[in-house]
Amino acid sequence: MGKITCATCVAEFKSKCNAKKGRPSVALNKRRRCDKYKLEPSKVKERHIMKTIKMGYKEKEAVRKEYKEQLKLAKAAAKQGRAPQNINHPMTGDLSRFTSTAGKDRSAG
Repeated sequence: MGKITCATCVAEFKSKCNAKKGRPSVALNKRRRCDKYKLEPSKVKERHIMKTIKMGYKEKEAVRKEYKEQLKLAKAAAKQGRAPQNINHPMTGDLSRFTSTAGKDRSAG
């Protein structure tokens, strides 16, 4: 028999092995060989595949250049004293939507 994990075994209950003599405690996700292993389908967790977008080198470079250009424009706008145009990015945009409770008096509430 190949290596198994005790987390999916019928004999595992509260990190104890009921199939072995003396009921030793076991690390559930450790890979080990066991001849008394029986699969419990209800203990098997379903894996979720996350969708990702793969970009090629040219697309990544285009995004990086666009970001640098926007950052350059924001820095130039900050030097001239006007608000940056891109308000979606929190580092270069309008930060008035964020609030702080650092200066408030707690006894007044």
